[in-house]
Amino acid sequence: MGMSLTDVRLMVRNISDLDTTDLPNAVLDDFVKEAFQRIIVLERRWPTYQQTYTFNTVANQRIYPISAIGDIREVISLIDTSSSGVRLTMIPYDNAEEIWLGTTDVAMRPYFYALWDGAIHLYAKPNIVYPITLRGYRNPVYTWLTTITETIDCDEWFHILLVYFVLSRVYQRQEDPELSQMYLKSFEEGVAMARRDLMKTPSARPLLLSGGTQYPTMRRWMQTIGKTLRNYS
Repeated sequence: MGMSLTDVRLMVRNISDLDTTDLPNAVLDDFVKEAFQRIIVLERRWPTYQQTYTFNTVANQRIYPISAIGDIREVISLIDTSSSGVRLTMIPYDNAEEIWLGTTDVAMRPYFYALWDGAIHLYAKPNIVYPITLRGYRNPVYTWLTTITETIDCDEWFHILLVYFVLSRVYQRQEDPELSQMYLKSFEEGVAMARRDLMKTPSARPLLLSGGTQYPTMRRWMQTIGKTLRNYS
C-alpha cells in the first residue's frame, strides 16, 4: 500500500524518536522532497508516469505547445486515429526545417513530427482537422507535499526508501556519520534494485538488430508524397 507524507513523517519520528521541536515538519518535508527528486531524475520514463493524451489538429497550423496538451515530460508516439490514420514518425527538427520550405511546405496529412522549444511540430502541416493520440510520460506532481494524506506520486517501491533518505539526513544533522551513511546506503541500494526491476525490458519485446525498425510511413512518404513535393521545386 502506498505511503503519504503523513506516513513518512510518522515512521521517521518513530525510528529517530524526534518530535517536531527537534525535527520540524518543514525540515523533514524538505528531506522527503530531496529524496523524491533524486529518484525522479534517474529516468525519463518511469512506468508509473505513463499517460495517454488526445488533441485535434487545426488546418494549416504546424505548432502545438506541449503544455496545452498536458503536463508531459516525454513524448513517445503520435497516432493519427482518423479512418486512414497512421503512426507519425519522429524526425530531427533540423531535417524538417530543411525539407518543408517555400513551395514544398504544402498542407496535407501529417506523417512526421519534430520536437522543438516545448512544442510538437507536424510535417506536413495539417490541411484539415485530424484526431491525434499522444502516448507519453507525464511529469510527477507535488500536491502530496501540501495535501499530506495524499499518496506520494512515485512507484510504491520507493516509498519506504524515502524514509531511509530522511533518516540519513537527520543523523547527518546530529553529526552521527555512521548511522547517516548506513541509511544512505540502504536508500541507494534500494533505489538501484527497484530501478532495475521497474526498467527491465519486457520479455516479450522483439529483438532489434543493427538494421533497426523500418516504418511504413517513412517508405510511403519517400516513394509517393516526397516525390510529389520535389516537383514543386
